[in-house]
Amino acid sequence: MKRILPLSLCTAFLLHSSIFAQSLENRHDPKVDINLSPTYNSTMNPEKNSYINPKYNWNINPAHNNDVNPEFNSSINPLTHYEMNPDLNKTLNPMYHNEYHPKNPAWKGLYIFNNTDELIGYVSVATQQLMLTFDVQGEWTGFYVKAAPGIYNHFDVKGVWDGKYLCFDSVVGYNIFSKDGTWTGQHIK
Repeated sequence: MKRILPLSLCTAFLLHSSIFAQSLENRHDPKVDINLSPTYNSTMNPEKNSYINPKYNWNINPAHNNDVNPEFNSSINPLTHYEMNPDLNKTLNPMYHNEYHPKNPAWKGLYIFNNTDELIGYVSVATQQLMLTFDVQGEWTGFYVKAAPGIYNHFDVKGVWDGKYLCFDSVVGYNIFSKDGTWTGQHIK
């Protein structure tokens, strides 16, 4: 019995310490403030606002605008510019700089939501040109590089463009699009 109690306490401590939960600030939560939700705010919903929809506004669509496409514009491609690649530039890498990591208790950043306004990830703004992305467990999943005002392309942790990009939602955050310009339903606040 004396051995079971310390073992149980040790196990409970380890389980408790491995749980990760970054608290969601109300000012970023579309469930608390429905004005932040594209479902309720048509101004920031690309299905209801063609100005912020890359299917109808080719100025913000990398498939139709080579200036914002990293396959054609090397100045926004982190494979050719190490200073924009956290995998190669340790000063931007969240695995070396804990202040960028949402598991840091002092972390401040943005939140990624799905189409039902559930929290699915985190964004750390590292520089004006670069934002780091994390899943809901706090694992680093990639980064965004600024292509133009209000437009960022998404790259995996090694710096390979996965075709996704985000565009300013015209109010307070961003909407995430797939390579073909379809809104994923995901948004950042």
